[in-house]
Amino acid sequence: MEILDGVKLRIGLTDTMQDNLLNELIEDATARVLAYINQDGVINRTVPSAVTWVIKDVVVKMYNRIGDEGKAASGEGNVSNTWETIDLSKYADGLDVYRDSSQSRRPGMRFV
Repeated sequence: MEILDGVKLRIGLTDTMQDNLLNELIEDATARVLAYINQDGVINRTVPSAVTWVIKDVVVKMYNRIGDEGKAASGEGNVSNTWETIDLSKYADGLDVYRDSSQSRRPGMRFV
């Protein structure tokens, strides 16, 4: 299943009206994941398929926050909403496998 299809399934969209927005969010989430796993010095240009679930989860959170960016919580009457920050360290158990499994580290200075 393609990432876009998985995201649409999770948020209950069946048409293509939001596809451009969702693709933009997928691109942003993918960049975040790549930035996280590339912290070991080895450059990966594609996200391993085993962690696309992270991208889907992040995109759903980003989509649900549209219109409420910057808010941590809001309330109206008896209804209140709280949004968690999008922090990839929450997904470390799945992402660190790819971050730490570099074939070789980039040569550079080493301080002892």
